[in-house]
Amino acid sequence: MKTYHGSCFCGAVAFEADGDLADGTMRCNCRFCRKMRYWEMRLPDPDGLRVLQGQDHVAETPRSGAADIDMHHCFCGTCGTRLWSRGTIAELGGRVTMVFVPALDDAAQDELIAAPVYAGNGAANDWGRPAPETRHL
Repeated sequence: MKTYHGSCFCGAVAFEADGDLADGTMRCNCRFCRKMRYWEMRLPDPDGLRVLQGQDHVAETPRSGAADIDMHHCFCGTCGTRLWSRGTIAELGGRVTMVFVPALDDAAQDELIAAPVYAGNGAANDWGRPAPETRHL
């Protein structure tokens, strides 16, 4: 496991997150993730995210899906950069924290290229199976 450092485009928000891109990332085909071009790394410990500066600039888009999903997607309220998501997805074991991979400042290009990507089928609320089509993700 590594500690990655991340930030928004304007620099108002900075954070660190404990995870490893080599353990896998996810793109999802649900409506929200498609519109946001979301690419996330799930943290092994939901408490592995720490805001270092700019908490007062963090805004959130609450999204409630199915009864077992309650996610809050956070972004910089100044520049709009997606940062992380926190919430509960029963099919993923309960509480989750996922960081937006493009917000990681110190992820090396070779790490990003090699990171496995799982295409989640969130559009059908069927997280256990990959999305049937991924070219648009």
